[in-house]
Amino acid sequence: MRAIVLVLISFPLLLFSQGNPAFPEANIDDVYIQFNLTGDNVIFASIERGVDYTHPAYLNNDGTTRIAYIYDMVNPAGASDPNNPYGRGTIFTEADINTALSNGGVPITNDRQGHGTACIGITAGNGGGTAGLEFKGVAPNAKLIVVKMIQDGFPAHGTQPGEAPYFDPTDVPIALQFVNDKIDELGLPAVTLMNFGSIGGPTDGTSTISHAMDDFISQGNILVCGVGDDGGADNHASGTVAQGTSEEILINKGTPGNLRFDLWYSEGDRFNVTIELPNGTQSGPHAAPINSNGASNVFLFNTFYYHRGADVDFFGATSNRREVLIDISSAAPLGLYKIVLTATSVTDTGEFHASLNPSLYNNNNEFLSHVVPGYSMNDYASAFNVIVPGDYVVDNTWTDINGVPRSLMGQGNPGEIWIGSSTGFTHDDRQAIDFASPGEVLIAPYSLDSYYGSFPGNEVQGGNGLYGIQNAVSAAAPVSCGVIALMLELDPTLTNQEVKDILNQTARQDSFTGSVPNFTWGFGKMDALAAVQEVNNRLSIEDFDSNEIRVFPNPVNEKLSIDFNGTINAIEIYGIDGKLIRSYDKTSEDLDVSGLSKGMYILKLKADEASKVCKFLKG
Repeated sequence: MRAIVLVLISFPLLLFSQGNPAFPEANIDDVYIQFNLTGDNVIFASIERGVDYTHPAYLNNDGTTRIAYIYDMVNPAGASDPNNPYGRGTIFTEADINTALSNGGVPITNDRQGHGTACIGITAGNGGGTAGLEFKGVAPNAKLIVVKMIQDGFPAHGTQPGEAPYFDPTDVPIALQFVNDKIDELGLPAVTLMNFGSIGGPTDGTSTISHAMDDFISQGNILVCGVGDDGGADNHASGTVAQGTSEEILINKGTPGNLRFDLWYSEGDRFNVTIELPNGTQSGPHAAPINSNGASNVFLFNTFYYHRGADVDFFGATSNRREVLIDISSAAPLGLYKIVLTATSVTDTGEFHASLNPSLYNNNNEFLSHVVPGYSMNDYASAFNVIVPGDYVVDNTWTDINGVPRSLMGQGNPGEIWIGSSTGFTHDDRQAIDFASPGEVLIAPYSLDSYYGSFPGNEVQGGNGLYGIQNAVSAAAPVSCGVIALMLELDPTLTNQEVKDILNQTARQDSFTGSVPNFTWGFGKMDALAAVQEVNNRLSIEDFDSNEIRVFPNPVNEKLSIDFNGTINAIEIYGIDGKLIRSYDKTSEDLDVSGLSKGMYILKLKADEASKVCKFLKG
């Protein structure tokens, strides 16, 4: 996901208070009023571009850090450190960060671009640096785990040097394992956000990274990944090639730079491929690899052609599909490209799905044939169990640091889906998107020397140069994570599937969403209050309240007794991190807890569809 900022300037000066428009829109303010939740004793883990740990939004009142760990996977210096079993990157502990804060000087790790600092703040910044904490995140008391595994790259600005881009997809499973390990170590419920990804890949939940995400969830974790920022463009093509026939896919390269074409089809079929350049020069037909381990690589006229059998595709997919990947380099000319598929054998469906990247609502790269709307979501969002939010418009205006009114143009009207919000379906025709969150336009932490901070028109009035705008799915997904953190504070035993179901079931519909579910809005617009109320309802059904149950002794050493005037169907014991430790499928008046380690535990009692959660201390 990317932040795409187009600034329209007008000149009259205004002075007024501005907060985050997502809070009233998603009924988050009402959650604070009715439930007094702040994300206390909940972890928010961010996997993306790192963080400026010196920003006041991430400091306690005494100047110490709110961050438990930063794992900088871009910095190889600590790859062999004894506290680093992962063999890459550098791990900074809370103590390391506090020492660096105390010593000052060059930061031990940073987010020089600004995306990570901003988006983490939308979820869990505490508003520090402003008198009224006006720009706090949704869950301002959450504990933080930060993984830096991406650099977007940016040019030099002011006195600051530029930065080269970095992304290694093999980092993703390691990042997830690190987060899982640290969540277990800290022993608190947690929500994790992978805040990156764009169109391309198998997009059917079977890539190596999608499998790693589902494995992470299966270990008891809650994972969010936004749908992507590739909506509003003709960047998906699909169709069917009958045996002995050809289909000609037309591509317009209308924007300078690299352009990637990525096509997937069944291992049971065989497509020969011919490429025609804008000047009419043809290369091919290039024969399909003979088996699932076969591969073909051709370099032609500033264009790179790769054809892979199902067992050697670039994404490690397990869906038994072949991949045709064509990279049209920045040196290749603009104009019309033709990709001709000739089916020499069809023993399956002859169907194909293809994508272009970058092909966005605000550039001119596009398919001119075989265009099928939708299917623009990123591959990671196609993982089978991940929670997937989209982005809609709430307010595209703000007042900058100099009192000048600003707005983003061409993004959509308030209430509409953001034009760049990707849509379903997956290649295997699952809806995938769960709901939409308000992300246009939000206010988030900025660092003074970051690339984000080099645009004063994006810094907001009242932010003291420490806050500015953030938009796109990159802003909407953190809002969702903040709401999930509030849900976990109320009930730390919630599972990924329970959170997903509650947010979908409580999403609201209006004239913009139309009939739901659908591949644009999922189940509708996220409603934080309705979601938290549903969590509360599940904990406090009227005829199963705390007046009817007694758990004793508390603290307990060996036998925990339950006094309840009714029938209990199931009993579950969870750690304070929300992970299930023991379950009992029949009622017992006394539970033997002597084998549990010392500490706080959560007891969940179920009677029909009602449930009650209470805490007990094991001595």
